[in-house]
Amino acid sequence: MMPDLRAEVGGLKLRNPILLASGTVGYGNEISQFLDLNKIGGIVTKSISLNPRAGNPPPRIVETPSGMLNAIGLANVGLEKFISEKLPYLEQYDTAVICNIAASTIEEYVICTERLSDEKRVDAFEINVSCPNVKEGGLIFGNNLEKVTEV
Repeated sequence: MMPDLRAEVGGLKLRNPILLASGTVGYGNEISQFLDLNKIGGIVTKSISLNPRAGNPPPRIVETPSGMLNAIGLANVGLEKFISEKLPYLEQYDTAVICNIAASTIEEYVICTERLSDEKRVDAFEINVSCPNVKEGGLIFGNNLEKVTEV
């Protein structure tokens, strides 16, 4: 008999505590051929910003003796393309969808979360206030408690 691994985070009920971390598996379709998304607790999407971002120019990843360093720069398809092209793919899975939101202004965070709140397939948000590898936003919020509170 399998142990009961159900978990709850802030009212969000999860099948189990296994979440695919933001940025590691894109928007779900990139990993689904290797993993049954119905067996995990949820997927935290690649960052989503109001407008598409190209991210940093290559090289973005460098191997080191103790691991790797990356500076992707929050490359993403943007809010509207995520809603029209990425989110419909996740409809076929019974797992939590947590959208990682990246923004350069508080207004952008508000627009993104309000727009995605209207989508039935979005279960929660992860608010990205700490990416040091972008020109706009980045650690501006994450290094300031008042700004984080405001966001």
